Amino acid sequence: MNLFYTRPENITGDVLKLVDQEAKHVTKVLRHRLGDNIYVTNGIGTRFSCEITEILNNEIICSIIESEEEVRSSPFVTLAIGLIKKRDRLEFAVEKATELGVDKIILFRGDHSEKGNVRMDRIEATVLSAMKQSLRNYLPKIIFAESLSETLSITLPEHHIVYADETEKGTRSTSINKNPICLVVGPEGGFSKKESELLREKGGEAYSLGDKRLRTETAAVAITDRYKNSLQ
Repeated sequence: MNLFYTRPENITGDVLKLVDQEAKHVTKVLRHRLGDNIYVTNGIGTRFSCEITEILNNEIICSIIESEEEVRSSPFVTLAIGLIKKRDRLEFAVEKATELGVDKIILFRGDHSEKGNVRMDRIEATVLSAMKQSLRNYLPKIIFAESLSETLSITLPEHHIVYADETEKGTRSTSINKNPICLVVGPEGGFSKKESELLREKGGEAYSLGDKRLRTETAAVAITDRYKNSLQ
């Protein structure tokens, strides 16, 4: 089964439209024709079964046959990742986190992040593709923050903060029932002393992923899996 995406504003009553790359994927890549049935999500929890009724240059008009609502799983997880300079590794991290069901992703520039810019358009495209590939109906929101301090200002006070730190023997025993939760993974150089102090000051809970140092993308996947899926 293939799943396509359209923005909520492209849905009116029993009609929806696919535009631009999504429309081209339907007709040019998968070669769907008038009368074919396809599945479309709005990225906020609803999946539609549709019939293609009109094919235009950059748009496809569909008639909605039925819809199905997906209940968002608990806990609501925000994943904050310190920037990784290598683009493919950062894209791997957000891709796998999306497949695992993370609800929001914050990319922040840590004190030990290497200099470099992030292509947010590529990150957003990676997340969208991962959502469709994994047949999920919630599209994670992507936010860029200039610092860990800015990240915490976005998530606090409602989020419980858990941060991956191989130097501390934290546990998750006190945060099993916390909702929402923000998981924080530092960049390759780890957290600076100032950042570690800030996390503790804000009530963050250190969580060890083992006695070995993991790459940022590995740590992001591991901690997301443990909190998003293992605790359900």
